[in-house]
Amino acid sequence: MKFRCERDPLVDALTTASRAVTSRGSSLPVLSGLRLDLKGDQLLVTGSDLDLTIAVRAAVSGERDGTAIVQAKLLTDIIRNLSSGAVTFEVDDEEARISSGRSKFAVRTIAAHEFPQLPEPAENSVVIDAALLSDALRQVVSAASTDESRPVLTGVLMAAEGTGLRLAATDSYRLAVRDLPGTSVLAEGQQVLVPSMALKELGRLLSTAEVVTLRLGERDVTFDVDDARLTSRLIAGDFPPNYRSLIPTAHPNRLTVGRESLMEALRRVRLLAKDATPVRLALRSDGVDLLVSSPELGQAREEIDAQHEGEELTVAFNPEYLMAGLDVMPGDEVILETVHPQKPALLRSSETPDFLYLLMPVRVP
Repeated sequence: MKFRCERDPLVDALTTASRAVTSRGSSLPVLSGLRLDLKGDQLLVTGSDLDLTIAVRAAVSGERDGTAIVQAKLLTDIIRNLSSGAVTFEVDDEEARISSGRSKFAVRTIAAHEFPQLPEPAENSVVIDAALLSDALRQVVSAASTDESRPVLTGVLMAAEGTGLRLAATDSYRLAVRDLPGTSVLAEGQQVLVPSMALKELGRLLSTAEVVTLRLGERDVTFDVDDARLTSRLIAGDFPPNYRSLIPTAHPNRLTVGRESLMEALRRVRLLAKDATPVRLALRSDGVDLLVSSPELGQAREEIDAQHEGEELTVAFNPEYLMAGLDVMPGDEVILETVHPQKPALLRSSETPDFLYLLMPVRVP
């Protein structure tokens, strides 16, 4: 194998593929490496931990086709720290030689036959607007759990909903649901669970893309984005089937407030929120009072103008979870709908019904 390539596009390809390389110990040491496949003037860089695979194509000046596997972090660090300009990469026997200007490196390679055979993506495909999917992932993925002892909660539900697609995630303290009407990806009644970590990486790829091609297999899902392909194993199991019943159908209490005003006030009062100290929201007819009280630090209170319909009451939330919901909420105004201080509250935009954020209250004395 031998090729030449400008440093910057090569660094981009290596960095992107490296995000799928396992950072934990593995029974397969080869998974600490990146696989490089050269055919003509096309270099394919692949990283995988078996659950997540990212492959990136880069245009190079190829001289001799071949395949090599090099330790991912070492290779990426070497290329990144070279001077700007052309890089020559050549592999003979068990050694990869990298040169640029006056810099020359020789590093050991890993036997290519040890790299596992990766599944081919399904043939059926659907094209989705990248900006639309990126926005939906930004709103939903962060609500998924990071507790691997409950795998189904670390995934994001992708389900057929009417004539469109629904994304939903929960960590049991909050629930985020985003509908994409008219985006027909799954068959009627079909649903799958995609690991949230894989979708976080997908979100990075979507930032500059126009469209994404989705291919759904029996055990995995593949997304093609420009020159990159991301494949993830699906999570076995069912998303909490009762998540719909958690969403109240009637809300006797309704607060309408400016999103930025609420976020700014929340940023200030949560400075005194230590170890998830809750923030109290006292809802009244002409506004809302925010209060945080900490025995160790003191007390913060702020009043905001708002419109409230219904019973005057006080409800408390984890400030980080409330801020996370406000941060991804579209529009200038948000609506907080409550039934009771001890029942889930619904946060949504006054401009669109396509996204909702359900938040469990915190019990306070």
